[in-house]
Amino acid sequence: MSGKSKSKTDVAARAGSKNSARLCSSCGNKIDVVMSVSPTGKKSMRRLCCEV
Repeated sequence: MSGKSKSKTDVAARAGSKNSARLCSSCGNKIDVVMSVSPTGKKSMRRLCCEV
């Protein structure tokens, strides 16, 4: 065997799929999600793409 061990994951394929634009099922725009924290401390994920 060679000195290098081969990675089991295809890093280039994972990066490509991550960078591809996923579209929102509600508005059809690119998905933009942020985590917001309410004054009571509850965390929730919000879609910014639908608010525009």
